Amino acid sequence: MKNEHLDHPNQATNTNVQEPLLKRVDRKYAAEEFLNLIGYERGFLFTVRELLLRPSKLIHHYLNTDRNACTKPVTFLFLCSVIYSLITSYLEVDVLSEEQLKKQYGVSGVNSVMLWVQNNYGYANILMLLFITFWTKIFFKKCLYNIYEIGVLLCFIMGEGMLWLSIHPIVGKFVTNAILDTVIFSIIMIYISWAIGQFFGGGFKNYLKALFAYLLGFGSFEIVIILIGVAIDLIGKKI
Repeated sequence: MKNEHLDHPNQATNTNVQEPLLKRVDRKYAAEEFLNLIGYERGFLFTVRELLLRPSKLIHHYLNTDRNACTKPVTFLFLCSVIYSLITSYLEVDVLSEEQLKKQYGVSGVNSVMLWVQNNYGYANILMLLFITFWTKIFFKKCLYNIYEIGVLLCFIMGEGMLWLSIHPIVGKFVTNAILDTVIFSIIMIYISWAIGQFFGGGFKNYLKALFAYLLGFGSFEIVIILIGVAIDLIGKKI
């Protein structure tokens, strides 16, 4: 049996179908490949950029359309927390030093728990997320989103907030200024309130509710942490 391709040697050349030409490897191509490699169009840096510029749009898109375009929410929160921890560790700058914690709480279970939180922001933020999610659901109880979807929202927003917070130890390493510290923390709180409020439709009322939900969630987490520390002390005394 004769090979059909041998019988029609000009078949491939007679067709009008042309194979697409590859892009030339030049400076523009190298730049595009680098951006793809670091996830600027899809991935971590893309998520960071969109959360900064269009947080509500990105999170709604993740929940309702495409869950592969950006970093997974829990992973994003954990990575951002690790980045913050690495920066503070490298610069040897902590929000509260071990000596400051001892001065504030003494040698106690509370001191030990607070120190654990400071050394494990990744896990601590995930625990804190539970409290902030609870209060956010309370304040936005009329919304159509369930508690898991609100958890996704807060993973993204808290993660972005941790990246903003990473500026503080960098600046604090070279400049010690209470006013500057206040400005940085105020910007972070404004961003968190704006991003959460935008997700629920925007408006001053929603921004205010978002701020209170976050502060109450953070405060509830701190109270529980202190109670755990007190419980450790009481159990230790009985033993």
